[in-house]
Amino acid sequence: MNPRARSGLGEMLWKQLEPELCRKRIDYQIHLTTKKKDAGKIASEITEDGQEHMFVVLGGDGTLNEVLSGIKSLEKVTLGYIPIGSSNDFARGTGIPGDPFEALDTILSPKRLKRWI
Repeated sequence: MNPRARSGLGEMLWKQLEPELCRKRIDYQIHLTTKKKDAGKIASEITEDGQEHMFVVLGGDGTLNEVLSGIKSLEKVTLGYIPIGSSNDFARGTGIPGDPFEALDTILSPKRLKRWI
């Protein structure tokens, strides 16, 4: 999660979204970025084990790009995206809802999964 996405909107939105995860008893770990390239390093460290993982990126296109670049084995990762950046080109191009709460609902109750690789 990029707390500084869109001038601090990331942190504010996380505080609004987290209660929904708790209400639905979703098991999760949060990883916060503090500077450029943090998201890629975090993704790399998590995927070093070669196991399957699920990532939900809360940030903009830059944060998403860093996460994708850091993943060791893309075929072992299920990825969700809650776009809160300034342009959100990836979300717009793939039909991911721009509203963070709708994007979260799509992740928690997907109607379809798309394989990218």
